Amino acid sequence: MRKIQYLLLVCIFYASHTGLCAQTSINITDVLGRRVSLSAIPQRVISLSPGVTEILFAIGAGSQVVGVTEYCNYPPETATRTKVGGFSGITVNVEQIVVLKPDLVIVSGEMHERIIALLDGLGIKSFAVEPSTFAQVYTIIETIGRLTGHESGAASVVSTMRAKIAQARRGNRERPGVFWELTDDPLMSTGGGTFINEAISLAGGRNIFEDLSERWPIVSTEQVLLRRPAWILAGDDHGVIIDPQVLARRPGWSALSAVRDKHVALVNADMLYRYGPRLADAVLAISNILFAN
Repeated sequence: MRKIQYLLLVCIFYASHTGLCAQTSINITDVLGRRVSLSAIPQRVISLSPGVTEILFAIGAGSQVVGVTEYCNYPPETATRTKVGGFSGITVNVEQIVVLKPDLVIVSGEMHERIIALLDGLGIKSFAVEPSTFAQVYTIIETIGRLTGHESGAASVVSTMRAKIAQARRGNRERPGVFWELTDDPLMSTGGGTFINEAISLAGGRNIFEDLSERWPIVSTEQVLLRRPAWILAGDDHGVIIDPQVLARRPGWSALSAVRDKHVALVNADMLYRYGPRLADAVLAISNILFAN
């Protein structure tokens, strides 16, 4: 009896410190409403989303990752994992997934409907995620922690993210208007309901198109001029287009204070466009831009 009690205590201690103590099953509902059941913690995981890949490595599940997409480039360790195609469903190599013999494939609820059906037919477990807010990202991180046996690591990541975002608060200072340029031809920005919009708000700014329900609205020069942004921001994948001298050549844009004052800056696109732990770093980066002085 004492031996059994001792072994039980060891198991409890081990589980509390690693999250990997044996468990009979895992049952979690994904974003598509599917009840996904696993008989044990998956030791071979494939991620079909760069954001999910970053989450897996951040919570301590990197050693369980056997396959990623061609766009999964962070952290550097992803370079050593087998590539199973691109992000869109038509570019994913299902044959390569089968070769890797995964216990679980984490997919996008919006992008991978076809892949989910194929995996179901092959008897390969998949779990769909599609967060659209920071709060949902926290939940997804915690869920992936449960799925992979790294609940404590997930909790630590969420706590760190919250702490970083708290640093970006600027008290009662005025919230400068921000125009986020997604593309220039056509001129496209971000409305409400996006990570970009929420990141700008958390950083202490105000997205000038936050009142638009469309997530990625095409806007006119006249709309931008009328809303008079104090700052013009874009992802660093937008390149040299976002430069005060270049923007000043656009009809009417030289009258904008953002252009005159050279309040124009780029933000690391990967940090902001992926729903991973680096979203918090993107918020800090935007805050430091808006309130540098």
